[in-house]
Amino acid sequence: MKVIFYVFISILALSSCKRTSCENAQAATIEDYTGLDGCGLVIKLQSGEVLEPTNLNGFDITPVDGMKVWVKYHEVQNVMSICMVGPIVEIDCLAKR
Repeated sequence: MKVIFYVFISILALSSCKRTSCENAQAATIEDYTGLDGCGLVIKLQSGEVLEPTNLNGFDITPVDGMKVWVKYHEVQNVMSICMVGPIVEIDCLAKR
């Protein structure tokens, strides 16, 4: 009986450890670049690359400076930026990590 209990608890623990609700997302941090002309909140990937999102407020989370997130995105072409700290992207999926 104990063996069944431990197997059940192990399966429950492993199945609840879901990395992210965004499949194939990258780990990132939201950073506030308001001090730079024309900038606001940006996304900094673990590689150090900075992304300028066009739809950061279009998700169920409220982004704040320093928030750790999972992000999946694609680059937007033919769009100009005043901030100019990185590529302009549209976020496909955003979740807290």
